[in-house]
Amino acid sequence: MEQSSKPNCKLIVNADDFGFAPGRDRGILRALDTGIVSSVSLLANGNTCANAATAAKMRRVGVGVHLNLSEGKALSGKISGLTDAQGNFYGKHRARSVFADAAFDQEAALRELKAQVETVLGHGIVPDHVDYHQHMGLFPATLALVLEVCRQFGIKAARLCAPTEPSEYDPEAILGKELGLYRRLAAQMRMTLQQAGIRCPDGIWGMPLLNRLHEKSLCVLLEQIPPGHWELMVHPGDEDPGLPFCTAERRREQEALISAPVREIITRRGITLTTFGDLSAHSDLLA
Repeated sequence: MEQSSKPNCKLIVNADDFGFAPGRDRGILRALDTGIVSSVSLLANGNTCANAATAAKMRRVGVGVHLNLSEGKALSGKISGLTDAQGNFYGKHRARSVFADAAFDQEAALRELKAQVETVLGHGIVPDHVDYHQHMGLFPATLALVLEVCRQFGIKAARLCAPTEPSEYDPEAILGKELGLYRRLAAQMRMTLQQAGIRCPDGIWGMPLLNRLHEKSLCVLLEQIPPGHWELMVHPGDEDPGLPFCTAERRREQEALISAPVREIITRRGITLTTFGDLSAHSDLLA
């Protein structure tokens, strides 16, 4: 057997937005119970967060906090620059402009992020990492808040929003532009996390496949992953008509994550499915 077929590869397969809605949660749990998902991140202001936390405690899975300053309703009330008067976040596109300009009440935003971690703790979950809804942590102003949250709650690992595939794999239109932004900001993010002593994987696989992850594309991706400690960020779900993030694309992603060909590749290549907790337990695995 060729040496490259057995890489020393550890892979965190992390399902985001756990606790967002019933359909999303069903898909995540199925991918966790019968597929390759090894880690989840709880959306503390999601409609089903409490139920999702209960389900996570019944399973052997790494659990993080999906820090969120762009979607839904803030747990702590109004945040100038980020919410309306009722505490509803303005959405991804407006939020990113505000993050880039640091044009928001950072004290109130920190209070909100702390409330999200405290909510997860209140459900009996000790998070092994933080990650970020809509890649909020890429921006210097918000990353500073993330680091303060990690310091205050003793969280030792975090997502590094660094796309791994070469830029020629990036699709056109909106996602391609977003990936360009991620690539421009990722190097500074890596250095900042490392200087703060926060451990993170070497990068993320699959970011160019958002809404296009299916069995065939996932098999191709898994054959390419080299030695290292990586994250595969996924978004499995069932369809919930009328809700974002609960579409046919999420169902197709769920089916890919539980498929026999995908599991065969994981076994054949000797890929170890792991968690952020495992990452943070090894001091030699700084990004």
